[in-house]
Amino acid sequence: MKKTKNEIKKNENGKYFLVTAKCGHVRRGNYIPITFAVRAENGKQAAAIARELPRVKHDHPDAILSVTEVTVEEYARQRKVNEYDPYLCVSTRKDHNSVLGLFEHRILPENRTAAPGHKTEISKMRIYSSKEKIRHPRKWLRMNPAA
Repeated sequence: MKKTKNEIKKNENGKYFLVTAKCGHVRRGNYIPITFAVRAENGKQAAAIARELPRVKHDHPDAILSVTEVTVEEYARQRKVNEYDPYLCVSTRKDHNSVLGLFEHRILPENRTAAPGHKTEISKMRIYSSKEKIRHPRKWLRMNPAA
């Protein structure tokens, strides 16, 4: 009997994990938690594999929300769920915008603060020069680096 590519081999080495990660492309400052089925030797390796998957927020240090070891049946079930997930099925921006209503209820706000020196942080600063407020702080700081 011929095996399909989606069939899971039970006798292969490795463990099965469900890795929940923050996925992006849903407006600035938001994310969608998606659970991926990953096969790896340990949880740390599973998290590293999930971080490199498309749509996961790669540059965020807190991109991986959880890693849990599961059975083969749970692994197969999650793969089937992801196969029909509208967020994971779209491939173009136009398709993404057309199905946004199907997963809009899953979008969560991100609780990240800007790094010190980030442009949003500088633009909120009030900089004064001899009791006179500077109108464009980023420009002023660029012109006066010793300040």
